[in-house]
Amino acid sequence: MASASVGDCLSGAWGTFKKNVLTHVVCTLLVMVVAGISAGLLAGPMMVGYMRMIERETRGEAVQIGDVFRGFDDFVPAFVAGLISSLVVSLGFMLCFIPGLLVMALPPVALFLVARGERDGVAAFSQAWAIVTKNLGSAFFCSLVLGIVGSLGFLLCWVGALLTLPLSTIGSYYMARQLVGDEPVALPPL
Repeated sequence: MASASVGDCLSGAWGTFKKNVLTHVVCTLLVMVVAGISAGLLAGPMMVGYMRMIERETRGEAVQIGDVFRGFDDFVPAFVAGLISSLVVSLGFMLCFIPGLLVMALPPVALFLVARGERDGVAAFSQAWAIVTKNLGSAFFCSLVLGIVGSLGFLLCWVGALLTLPLSTIGSYYMARQLVGDEPVALPPL
């Protein structure tokens, strides 16, 4: 059974982030701005593009800021997977908060599946649901820690978020990769 290791997610995120700090900061800001302007509707395609960029970077390929927009190449599946999984998480938070916490890993896993080639957004969500519910404990714990890491930067007058949000986002990529059960994550050197 695949599971997510918080340590591997965080160390992988840090190793990836420090190799290309400016690109990751700008890409995270772009994802946030585009998602914010579109009331979250374009978050899925933006995250798929960012995950594809991270994937290319982990393979040693050159990346650039514009790569974050490559998720629009598969707009419909990215939009559908992002929308359904986000709605399920939101519904979970409305149901006494705890169910939302338990399924927080759904959006990154569903979008990771689209980034990896799933061309059906509903199928990506269904697969993500099966993966997350099968690995509920590790998915919950990893998502919770990554969410806390991403939020810590806001304690420093929002400036620290320029460092913690990219780490959290890259960590979500590593979490999804582990949960999907890909080959062991080749962590970048610290």
